[in-house]
Amino acid sequence: MNCELLATCSALGYLEGDSYHKETDCLESVKDLIRYLRHEDDTRDVRQQLGDSQIVQNDLLPIIVQYRQDKALFDACIRLMVNLTQPAVLCFGKIPDDPVFRHHFMQVTSHLQAYKEAFASEKVFGILSETLYNLLQLDWEQRQEEDNLLIERILLLVRNMLHVPANPCEEKKVDDDASIHDRVLWAIHMSGFDDLVKFLASAQSEQQWSMHVLEIISLMFRDQTPEALVSAGHARSAEEKQRDSRELEALRQKEHAEKRSRTLQRGTRHSHFGGSFVVQGLRAIGEKDVIYHRNLNNFKNYTHDQGKAVRRVPKRNRQAHDLKEKRRSALNVRLFLREFCVDFLENCYNRLMYLVKESLIREQTQQHDETYYFWALSFFMAFNRGNGFRADLVSETMSIRTFYFIERNVTNYYEMLLTDRKEATSWSRRMHLALKAYQELLLTVNEMDRSPDESIRQSSNVIK
Repeated sequence: MNCELLATCSALGYLEGDSYHKETDCLESVKDLIRYLRHEDDTRDVRQQLGDSQIVQNDLLPIIVQYRQDKALFDACIRLMVNLTQPAVLCFGKIPDDPVFRHHFMQVTSHLQAYKEAFASEKVFGILSETLYNLLQLDWEQRQEEDNLLIERILLLVRNMLHVPANPCEEKKVDDDASIHDRVLWAIHMSGFDDLVKFLASAQSEQQWSMHVLEIISLMFRDQTPEALVSAGHARSAEEKQRDSRELEALRQKEHAEKRSRTLQRGTRHSHFGGSFVVQGLRAIGEKDVIYHRNLNNFKNYTHDQGKAVRRVPKRNRQAHDLKEKRRSALNVRLFLREFCVDFLENCYNRLMYLVKESLIREQTQQHDETYYFWALSFFMAFNRGNGFRADLVSETMSIRTFYFIERNVTNYYEMLLTDRKEATSWSRRMHLALKAYQELLLTVNEMDRSPDESIRQSSNVIK
């Protein structure tokens, strides 16, 4: 570790048991670290060294828990943590192709995953929730510029923590077990931070935070599906039990077949004189049957392409693979998220989506923020359809303007897909999100057609 960095970290203080003893120049040391981060090189060396020293776990989190009354120190620590927890993609601009930079990217990501584990604490989120609550109690004329900055930094810090990707190889969690992401969500719930998020989404005076709120909500629900949340807490139906037993039986049969195949392949004799076989009914290049010269045990894998050189598919023509693995969260987390969805739809959805779309149309947001809008539209409208459809809860996004807005973006993404070949994968993912949102609008129109209410059926006819 760099000598100056090491000396600065040592000057913060030390952790003894559960209590933290800060040094006299602790605040200046935190400011120095912020300054060092501003001048780090392309490999993000300062960030990596601070991650190796576990500064967030051993110093910054204990400081904000124990010295929260020291406003200057608390603000500086939050500011430093927002910088340290920035997503790795944001630090490097994109996922690097160069092996050296890819290694540094992986190192930064592993440090972020360690930070996330430390943040999965009710005590930490309790402090953040209480601070945010006290700031939101101030009227706009009493609120200073630094108060608004602190509100934004707390929201960004929570956003950064939720953004950190899971590491399934390290966690080795199965369905219905609490992953680190689930533990962070549970800490958010137990500290009451989720209620503050709903307040920010619905309050008239807090509309400047609408984009941050939508980002936090989308990251909270990133591992969930609307169908899984709708069925959470309900007794499993006979059909679901039957489906689970069928899946289990299929896995058992597959494992048994693989085991049998391995046994058959271990022949007792050498295969130099295995013989030749005529495969009746399978034509070769001419009119005659195929003659097979190998061991019969491997015949089920036979294709006419055997021995041919594999044709390389150009990068731009390859099919995009969805790397996100779906897993079922712990039941208590799913129940809390389901309750959050119901409250959000009833009290916040229409207002928040209106504010976000206005910001997008006026281009007051950052580039590609409309993807969060498309995700929220498709997720919450699907949840509404499954949870006893009510058209009034999603009335803001059921309009001709919304159809037009999505259609315009789909066209733009398609054009960029054809022209910007290097970023084709990114454009295709954005286009996929927009198409899913459009599909959800059509499914909701279909649901409105079947509604017993005459006025709702009339509305769907107007839209069509």
